[in-house]
Amino acid sequence: MGSALSAGVTGLQSHQKMLDVAGNNLANVNTTAFKASRITFSELLSETIKKASQPTTSVGGTNPQQMGSGVGVSGISPNMTQGNIVSTGNPLDMAMEGEGYFVLSDGSKNVYTRAGAFSVDANGNLVDASTGYVVQRIGSVGEADGFQLAGNSNINVPYDVAMAAKATTSITLAGNLSANAALSTAQTNVLRSNIAFTTNDGTIATADTKISDLDQFSGALNSGVLTFSGYKPDGTALGSSPTVDLTMPITAATTLGDIMNWLNTSEGTAAVSEVQTLTPSAVAASGSFTLTYRGETTAAIAYNATAEQIQAALEALSTVEEDDITVGGTMMNAGTEGVTFTFADTLGDVDMISITSSLKDAGDADITGAFAETVKGFEEQGVLGNGAVASLSAGKLTITDAASGYSKSDFAMAYSGDGTLTLPAYFEVATVGGEEIKNVNITVFDSLGGKHVLSGAFVRTDTSNTWDCILTAITGDIHSIDISGLSNRRISGIKFDEGDGSYSGLNSSIGDTAQFEVTFAHDILNPQTITIDMGTAGQFNGLTQFSGNSTAVARAQDGYEAGSLSTVSVNNEGTLIGAFSNGIKKNIATIQVALFQNVLGLESVGGGYFTPSANSGEAVATSAMSGGAGSIHGNALEKSNADVATEFVNMIQAQNGFQANARTIRVANEILRELTSLIS
Repeated sequence: MGSALSAGVTGLQSHQKMLDVAGNNLANVNTTAFKASRITFSELLSETIKKASQPTTSVGGTNPQQMGSGVGVSGISPNMTQGNIVSTGNPLDMAMEGEGYFVLSDGSKNVYTRAGAFSVDANGNLVDASTGYVVQRIGSVGEADGFQLAGNSNINVPYDVAMAAKATTSITLAGNLSANAALSTAQTNVLRSNIAFTTNDGTIATADTKISDLDQFSGALNSGVLTFSGYKPDGTALGSSPTVDLTMPITAATTLGDIMNWLNTSEGTAAVSEVQTLTPSAVAASGSFTLTYRGETTAAIAYNATAEQIQAALEALSTVEEDDITVGGTMMNAGTEGVTFTFADTLGDVDMISITSSLKDAGDADITGAFAETVKGFEEQGVLGNGAVASLSAGKLTITDAASGYSKSDFAMAYSGDGTLTLPAYFEVATVGGEEIKNVNITVFDSLGGKHVLSGAFVRTDTSNTWDCILTAITGDIHSIDISGLSNRRISGIKFDEGDGSYSGLNSSIGDTAQFEVTFAHDILNPQTITIDMGTAGQFNGLTQFSGNSTAVARAQDGYEAGSLSTVSVNNEGTLIGAFSNGIKKNIATIQVALFQNVLGLESVGGGYFTPSANSGEAVATSAMSGGAGSIHGNALEKSNADVATEFVNMIQAQNGFQANARTIRVANEILRELTSLIS
């Protein structure tokens, strides 16, 4: 009877624990990421009444006789299978799908959980709001941007940190530049100052407005100097061929109209010129000649004199100063080439040069007087030097080329002297000269995050399959666009393969770079260089040149204004991504994930947390979707894997087992009573 009673007691105890386990599972049926437990039973050590015997030659063997002593709990183990993942709408809620545990720190040790109901505390730490334990990160993501502190694995969500602005350094272009399209009428290049001149009372300045009366001038003007620079349509520098003085003295009486006259005619400079060509009818073989200029005649000049000797003979006259007249060609190589005289006179009243000669040809024939004379006449060479015209339009200084078509014209002004004169930071290309032009626009950013609309234009050059890209205008506080080299606002020699229309790179012989250079007023010591990405040479991932319409556009740029963190999300790799108010997204940190060799060996410490045990193995740190870890879902939580139906069945089984063992004890008790009554 004693064995029956003790066995029944173990049965009661064991099934009571089974009921406890089922009750705990049901209690946590809605606990985030809860892992249900299951109980397993095993019989206790049996009492051996009689051992087994082996067979003999006369009788067979006998089996052992054993009596069980009851049941015990052999194990209570968690069910670590995946719970259902449900959406919550909270961006900081996270659920693991597959293997892995979130890693949190209580300040002294790490704990591990599948419950990812996280939030941000007052210090910006990503924490489990129920305990304050801080979520841990892995890797260096976010450190370069200052979001995370190197050496500290706590995750900081930088709601209180401003994202600094980033200046544009690169613009990506793509699309087609037409190989055959052409404008109905070729455009004439027009430059226009980026500011309008106004008077002190705020009205638009006119040609009669004095420099000293401009709103752009401050101080007292007694004397000063304007210096001009730039390029002619053919790309040669202003002031060259012929040489022109690029400085203009100004006084209090100087008007805007005077500046335009100076640009157009250069009155008062050594720029009025005449080109006179004398062409003999035969090549001189002997003799000499004289030249007469302003009533004075040179000494005899040998038939084979050099250009320098002819120029020296002219400069010996009292009316000619050094370099007033330049001479090209000699009589020795005359013939159809002739002798060319180029005049430059500060008075602007250059006389013709006449020739008297005793020249003879190889046959000793007299060629005196047999000269054809061609005079280009007085060409008023202004600073612009190419027939271009400077004018004033709505207060803006405007320079218009003399002819339509492809042009490299550019212009700049500088002032030194009394007071301060604010001049145009640069001259916009109001109209791009050429036969085919494609305009592009994009918003770019300076170092403080200021927005500027950059306007550019592609223009087909006079060279086959070659284009230029011009920075035509940029809005905002521009200090200057340096034109000391054409490449600072013009990318020259953009080539395309004539066979397949692919981008072929820049013309290496020009030595140009795919960059623009702009200096903003708030940061004049640091010019902003903007690289233009036109694609990979030989490929079709950028600009192309096919027949049809020009469709080139500015696709993207890498700058942005300052911003602050607006929202945070997490991707499947466990990277926290911050969306900032300026539209930029940045990686903030990477969630650390822990893996264990034996997850069933983890010890639960409450709150949905686990710690390693002697049989679980140490935690292996990794990131989601790496090293065997599962993926992370944002805006979601893992539900409990406890199943109500299963637990109800377990409770019924526990109840039946408990009742059966209680019946065993009752029956044994009744038998003992019967035995007692026999004695009485």
